[in-house]
Amino acid sequence: MKSKALLIAAAALAAGVMSSQAQVYSQNIVGYINVPLTPGYNLIANQLDLDGTGTNNSIYTTVGTNLPANTQVLAWGGSGFTTVKLSGTGKWSANNQVITNAVNPGSGFFINVAVATNVTFVGNVITGTNTYPIAAGYQIVAPSGPVAGTIDGTNGYHPTKNDQILVWSGSGYVTHKWSGTAWSGTGGDPQLVVGQSVFLNAVSNTNWTQILNVQ
Repeated sequence: MKSKALLIAAAALAAGVMSSQAQVYSQNIVGYINVPLTPGYNLIANQLDLDGTGTNNSIYTTVGTNLPANTQVLAWGGSGFTTVKLSGTGKWSANNQVITNAVNPGSGFFINVAVATNVTFVGNVITGTNTYPIAAGYQIVAPSGPVAGTIDGTNGYHPTKNDQILVWSGSGYVTHKWSGTAWSGTGGDPQLVVGQSVFLNAVSNTNWTQILNVQ
């Protein structure tokens, strides 16, 4: 994803802002993220939560229906994609668990649009310590909170040797591989903007613990 996403955390405005060290100066952080979409496929993430559980976000409560007709959402199910389409009457063709998993914070999905537009996510920032299981093989992942930076140094993922991060460029993937000491690939350490997700090809089962402190 080439362009940047904008976060406005309403409760954080008076006391402070979100930094690359993931420090948040607020108790209740509620706001919205505008993620710009370019024509074609965009690999994005919802990083705001509906109800504080991190598990009850649906395509209706996250992506919504204020998008061009025939917009598609493609969710990775472990071996292939589940695809849903927005009709001209503002209804999604389906909403199932694969889609719900993909739009929860910590995950991600492709969205395919015909024209440049924005998708707006509204909700709560998940704070504290949150642990997400990572399975061996391919999955789409993202930081669970709206914090830009590296997936490892900034957002706490500890890679295993030969783990791969595949960053979508808009027409293909840029692959970064962990040698055990450094990331290979163009640009080295993969940098994520707010609202971006990536494919992770993990060597083995592990956990990703993300910490977003409130002060």
